[in-house]
Parts: sequence; structure tokens; C-alpha cells
Amino acid sequence: MKQFIFRLLKFISIQSLVLFIVLVFYVMNHDKTAKTNYLAATLDKHDLLAKQQPPRVIFLGGSNVAFGLDSSLIGRRLNRNPVNMGLHAALGLEYMLNEVDASLVEGDIVVISFEYEQFSSPLPDIPERLFTVIDSRPQNAQFVPWYYAPIMLDKGQLYLGGVIRTAINSVLGTYEIDRVYRRSNLNEIGDATVNNTESGRDLTQIKGKLTVNDDSVQTAITILNAFNQSATQKGAKIYYSYPSLLDSVFRDNAAAIGRIDAQLKQSLDFPLLDAPKDMAFSQEYFFDSEYHLNHKGTKVRSELISEQLSKRLTESTDTKTDS
Repeated sequence: MKQFIFRLLKFISIQSLVLFIVLVFYVMNHDKTAKTNYLAATLDKHDLLAKQQPPRVIFLGGSNVAFGLDSSLIGRRLNRNPVNMGLHAALGLEYMLNEVDASLVEGDIVVISFEYEQFSSPLPDIPERLFTVIDSRPQNAQFVPWYYAPIMLDKGQLYLGGVIRTAINSVLGTYEIDRVYRRSNLNEIGDATVNNTESGRDLTQIKGKLTVNDDSVQTAITILNAFNQSATQKGAKIYYSYPSLLDSVFRDNAAAIGRIDAQLKQSLDFPLLDAPKDMAFSQEYFFDSEYHLNHKGTKVRSELISEQLSKRLTESTDTKTDS
């Protein structure tokens, strides 16, 4: 028995020492890792959200917003100061809305554009991304809805494993930031700048099955309407624009997308700027995924959005004048 206890204590001591060494190297290299990766761009986006002066136009969504808009172009067309808050769809629908809600002020225009998968489940599909964002900016923990807790606790070991791998790679000198997905590849407005060409990847081979049901779509709409109510009370106006999507993927998922569109038209409390087919483009306009546009694509999409927004804002002004 004594021998067993001795071996157990020895094992625990060794494991604790290894973990301690890993954590020391992680802390030593924290700024190199947590401040330079793509998700660390949350630091710049929140800084801009806090400092950008009214009148503002704020773009909200996943990476289709980061890699799919020329925010400055839209800002110039509307004579507004742009803020692109788009980062990653895996953070979850309500989290992304919470990031912006408390910072809205009277006169803000918010354009929401979520990837279609957000209507399949309100939960983040890759919770590890949330841990990474919070590691980069701890204040972001306040935006995490309470019902994310079970899945984040369940997947926490995956993030811890990533921390250990990063620490080891830092020690070995093999840690590298992805060439495309890094903080420095977003500009001061929050738009991606590296998507200036086609990636060369054959995106037509992408086959994704979008699965939604009435309950999952209505759950998302309920969350969106609650955000709209909060924003309206602050004097902000909310609009919804569909995400850019590769036309072949759009056709493969036309039934599910049509279901989402029908329920949004029926139940959403704020205006839709466009239809799903308006944002379905051919491969020549895409960068490296079915949601990420290249620079040519961002110009086309941004012109469409600015045109529709201009019409809506003009109509709103005319209505106020008439009344």
C-alpha cells in the first residue's frame, strides 16, 4: 500500500511539474500567441467600436462579414463611419449580438449578416474559438450567454490541449501564425485585406448539407428580435442582409435556405435588405471558402448593400418629413 501511494505521488508530482513548465512557457509567450492570431482582432474591433464617432454603420456577423465587405466603401456611400465587427461564425449568434448591444447609441445603423448555420442551432459549433477570443480579450467573457456553459465545459479540454501544443511549439521554436488568418491581415475598420486574389482552391467541390427545422429557425429569430428591441430603445436601426455564398452551395441547399428566408420574412421584426439569391455569387468572386469573397466580390456585395441601405434610409427620412 505504501509503495502504491509513493508511486501515485511520484506520478502526480511529475505531471504537475510538466504542467507547471508548460504553463510557464505559455505565459512567457502569451503575447506572441494570444495577441497575434486571427481571433485577437477582437481587440481592434472593440477598440474601434468604442472610439468610432457617430454617425456610424456597424456590420455584425461571422467571417462572411470580415472577408466579405468593403466597409469603407459603404461608409462613404452613406456618409457614415464604418465599424466591421465580423470575426467568426463559431462564436455563436447571441454572443455576436451581445458584443455590440451595449455599445449602440442613437442614430447607429446596424447591418446583421449571419452564416446560414446560425439558424441550425443557437450554440457555438466550435466552443474552443470562444476560449481563444476570451484569452485575447478577457472582457469578452461578459458576452457569453449562460446557456453556452455546458458545451464550453464539455469542450474545454480541447482548448487546453491547444494551449499545451502552442506552449510546446513556442519552446521548440516551431510556432507559426497562419499566413491568412492573423490579426495583422485586418485593416483599421475590421475588413480582411489578404483576400485580394482567388485562392486557387476548387470551391465547387464543397459539399455541405445545411439542416434546419422550424424550431431552430424560430429560436434564432427570437434572439434577433430581442436584440432589435434593445437596439431600438437606444435609437439604433437594425437591418438584415443575407451572407455571401457560393452559388453551387446555394443551389445544393436551396430548400433549407428557402425555409430560413420564409420564416424571416414572416417573423423578423426588422427589414431584410435583400434575398438569399442576391448574395449567391460564382466562384470568380470568392477567396478561400464558400462564404469568403475576394476583393472583386467584396466590391460587388458592398455596392448592393449600400444601394439597398441608401434606399431604406431615404424612405425613412421621407416618412419622418411627411409626418
